[in-house]
Amino acid sequence: MDLAIVERAVALFPPLGGENGWSARFSRELNATDDREHFRPAGGGLPIVEGKQIEPFRVDLESARRSTSARDARRLLDPPRHERPRLAYRDVASATNRITLIAAILPAGCVSTHTVFCLRTPLPLQSQLFLCAMFNSLVVNYLVRRRVTTHVTTATIEQLPIPRREDRPRAFREIAALARVLGRRQDGAAFARLHARVAELYQLSTAEFEHVLDTFPLVPREERDAALRLYAATETQRTQG
Repeated sequence: MDLAIVERAVALFPPLGGENGWSARFSRELNATDDREHFRPAGGGLPIVEGKQIEPFRVDLESARRSTSARDARRLLDPPRHERPRLAYRDVASATNRITLIAAILPAGCVSTHTVFCLRTPLPLQSQLFLCAMFNSLVVNYLVRRRVTTHVTTATIEQLPIPRREDRPRAFREIAALARVLGRRQDGAAFARLHARVAELYQLSTAEFEHVLDTFPLVPREERDAALRLYAATETQRTQG
């Protein structure tokens, strides 16, 4: 079953970083060792975000321990990506994390360390919200876990088969809207809808989706069950469509 799910995903959509895909590229911003002379205690300047401050759809800027000046950030980051919102994800995949790929939109006015990978390619905010939601979905996390043990490399991310806006425009808009909701508050119904909507994009059967959900034992059972119920309820409609 695993092989069938992965092969279908690859056949459906081009790689995220490919010319026929999003042409998306990710990279690190600052290095906590090489750039430490430019770091200062938090409370002044631009907060420096570490991987542990990123949760699905959210960035905890208040817990930043260090900062840097806007002048140093402009000099160290060329082009100055910190002046715009950009999609970011954690580098390290811990066994204690509910999911492997954890992403959020970094707001303008902050920078990140080497434990975070940030989108280097300029994309509209709606597109970044869509990709953020895809990254945090259980189906895409399932695909990532086929390749990842400890570090979520840019090579892994840029090879992910991800739908383009033109592939599924209605789903694109809905998924981006769900990302906005989940960035503001925890919403069980929105999470369930997101997981089910992404499973639909990858044309999973209900049995395949249940199998995917079962590979995430640390995700609360009620969240997984809600997504499965929602998906199963629309199975007839999908198969007839």
